[in-house]
Amino acid sequence: MASSISSAERATYYLVALRLLRVAEARSPTGRRFGPDADALWKDFAGGLNTSDRIDLLLRDADTEWPGAFGARAIFALRAVAEDDAFGAQWSSLEPIDAERIWKDAMRTEVPTTVDAAIDQLATAWELRLSRCDVPRVGPTSRLFVGGATAIRAVIGTFASNADLSWTPQVVVIADRPAERQLAATAVMLLNSTRPTTLLASDDPPGAITSPPVAVLSDDATAEVRAAIQRLS
Repeated sequence: MASSISSAERATYYLVALRLLRVAEARSPTGRRFGPDADALWKDFAGGLNTSDRIDLLLRDADTEWPGAFGARAIFALRAVAEDDAFGAQWSSLEPIDAERIWKDAMRTEVPTTVDAAIDQLATAWELRLSRCDVPRVGPTSRLFVGGATAIRAVIGTFASNADLSWTPQVVVIADRPAERQLAATAVMLLNSTRPTTLLASDDPPGAITSPPVAVLSDDATAEVRAAIQRLS
């Protein structure tokens, strides 16, 4: 994967992460992330910290609660970052003025109440054009290799509708683009998983594959992802 991250990608990642964290907070309110009480707590705590610091602290905390779902490490495939570190030492956070803008944007957006609606918000922010993808019959012992944003969405929907399925042990997502990787990583929160998404870049080694996986590919999968899934399958 390319190591450079554009300012637009960085901003979109942060906006989507905050919106998704609002989904998580609405589902299981803590009162410490958003709202008047959280604002008051931050004002007492902040000292010389700014909104950019607040966002990073929130996402670090969320990335611990839902492993790999909110940090930049998984979304941008940051290579030299420990798995339990959301950002890593080399990560460049938002400039204060950009953080204020993104915070306000995230706070005024309506909070989705369904998995599909949350994915729609993500897709709109990243300008993904999701269509339709058929998912084969999936049982508790099925293993899937998934490529393409539309396929990732379809498989998340399948797992959301069947409590007998388990996202992390059964699904390997191959993705290079941050939009697709954020969609895949977010499944941990959307599906109430306690383990991170098995998320590979197209040039990553496969790891241990214990049973022959079924490939689920959508038309929007890149040539590199298609080749990787063909190679790994």
